[in-house]
Amino acid sequence: MSEQFTHLGFARTYIYPALALFLIPVASLVFYSYVQSSTDQEFREANIGAIKADAQATPEEKANAIDFYEDVPLSSIMVSSDPSYIDLRNSLDKMLLAEQWSLIWAIRISWICILAGIAAFVMTAIAVVLSLQSQWLQYISLLFSWHSLRAFCTLEVIAQGLLVFSLSFWIPAFFFNVYILKLLLVFGLMAGGAICVVVAAIFKRPNNDFIVQGEIITRDMAPQLWYDLEQLSAKAQTAPPDHVVAGIDDNFFVTQLPLKVQGKDQQIQTLTGRSLFVSLSLLKKLPGQEADAVLLHELAHFSGDDTLYSQRIAPLLSRYDHFLSGLHEGGLSLPVFYFAVMFRALYEISLGRLSRQREFRADRLASEGTSPEDMAHALLRITAYSQYRGELEKEFFEAEEVHEQVNLSERIDGGFLAYTRSFIDKHNLGELATAHPFDSHPPLSHRLESIGFRSTPDSLLGLLDDDSVGTWFQKIDAAETLEREQWDAYEQQFREFHEQVLAYRYIPSNEAEQELVEKFFPRVEHTAGKDRPVVFDFEKVTYEDWDGPIYYREIESISFETEWGVRLDIVVKRDGKNKTIKLPLSKSKPERQEVLETMQNYYARAASAIAYKEQASGPPEEIIPEGETFSME
Repeated sequence: MSEQFTHLGFARTYIYPALALFLIPVASLVFYSYVQSSTDQEFREANIGAIKADAQATPEEKANAIDFYEDVPLSSIMVSSDPSYIDLRNSLDKMLLAEQWSLIWAIRISWICILAGIAAFVMTAIAVVLSLQSQWLQYISLLFSWHSLRAFCTLEVIAQGLLVFSLSFWIPAFFFNVYILKLLLVFGLMAGGAICVVVAAIFKRPNNDFIVQGEIITRDMAPQLWYDLEQLSAKAQTAPPDHVVAGIDDNFFVTQLPLKVQGKDQQIQTLTGRSLFVSLSLLKKLPGQEADAVLLHELAHFSGDDTLYSQRIAPLLSRYDHFLSGLHEGGLSLPVFYFAVMFRALYEISLGRLSRQREFRADRLASEGTSPEDMAHALLRITAYSQYRGELEKEFFEAEEVHEQVNLSERIDGGFLAYTRSFIDKHNLGELATAHPFDSHPPLSHRLESIGFRSTPDSLLGLLDDDSVGTWFQKIDAAETLEREQWDAYEQQFREFHEQVLAYRYIPSNEAEQELVEKFFPRVEHTAGKDRPVVFDFEKVTYEDWDGPIYYREIESISFETEWGVRLDIVVKRDGKNKTIKLPLSKSKPERQEVLETMQNYYARAASAIAYKEQASGPPEEIIPEGETFSME
């Protein structure tokens, strides 16, 4: 993809929609300016006609009066501070005055929205340019932009809501000489709703909990590990981490954000300060110097204040994203939403650029503390591990049978060495990147190049041919037990999730498949209309007033109806024809809700299974459709 095309795509996706910010104000300005011009003309003609018809005025008085109304429109009289104009304005009909003031303020609000929008675009451009310069400026620009833009966007929503409400009165009044109360109410409610949603989004704090599965490694559990970490920290010219957490994810990371750690007892403990997450599974694969390089890389993020600025920026981004959600849900606030999204997208470019610079710096410091070869080998080994694990997990997930056990860790340990021997040939290093929960990592080839590691595919073959247990893994007491316990819990969760997925794939063809589906979608009975039972199972719904059950595969559509009683109208296709079958619902809201939710869930499961089967045997379709939804309103 060319750079020019990329820029064009970005403009079409974000910048052009952001111009919708001006849609309502510009349209309002054009309309109200036209209305004002028309009322000025009517006022002028009415007064000139009255002057000409005045039999008592002299020709000179008539000429002077006509010249006055020719030169001074009503709109000027309304805003002039000239005493004579004020006296004339006070003599006008109160209804006319009210209409004129509404026009004047509508035009003023339109101009304010337009000029404020231009200023916001300029401010956004300046903030994004500044954010590219350094982490400090990135944080300051976001802090300033967050406070400025939320105020701007909220006021813009209020102003544009007022304009829309005003238009709902003026358009029918001006063109058809009527006003429609229902129209005023609808747009008034829409404007009020948008304002309420946006204001609520400002003050509601989102949930920023970051939970990791792992065990906190205390000094008593791994004294040698902590001692060596302190030595590495001194080499990286930073203080050692406050906490070390060991898990089985396929990455290492550091953070100063509050970290919630869920251990084997399922209890969650919150860590504050500087935390280092290490992967037991990777530490076992990394030889000593390679592990040193990886840990130095992570500690370099501490020394560069990367985690400090992430700690400051992350909550602001979270609140901004939550505010965006409010703008999107507000309806009339959508034009403002597109502008706010544009800033978020531009700021993401800044985040990505500085994030990559931070990774290059950390790689360089790590390679200087060990060697470019050690850092490069570690990056290759971690990337290969992540790729191999991902391929195995995909294989397990796509299986069509229930797994008696998910021996993922055993498969990785048994096959990783062989996989590394073909890894270089199979994968394009230019497209691979290591995983990370907070930062976007540059492609692997760029990282290798940045540390001065030059190689060819042939020279890389056999590079990872080392199956010894990493020395850092051995520095943790009972590391094997900790890793095994975490893998057991993960593999059990994986197995249970896979079973749930299979329940959405199967159209049971044997007892085992039916048993699995019924495990998640058992036969249930609820109360429908007339206090009669309605029974659901995985393939059909049964109601005693019907001639027979309705199979989900027959259903064409379902609608919730409230005329002539509350019911579901279920359209089924039988013998090539559509037939509507009614299911009366209980007058009790809880009982009614039970039926609606069960119908939705069971029908969605059946539709998903049918779509999955068709995908396997025919043209691709969505595996899990949206299904039918019901509203109690």
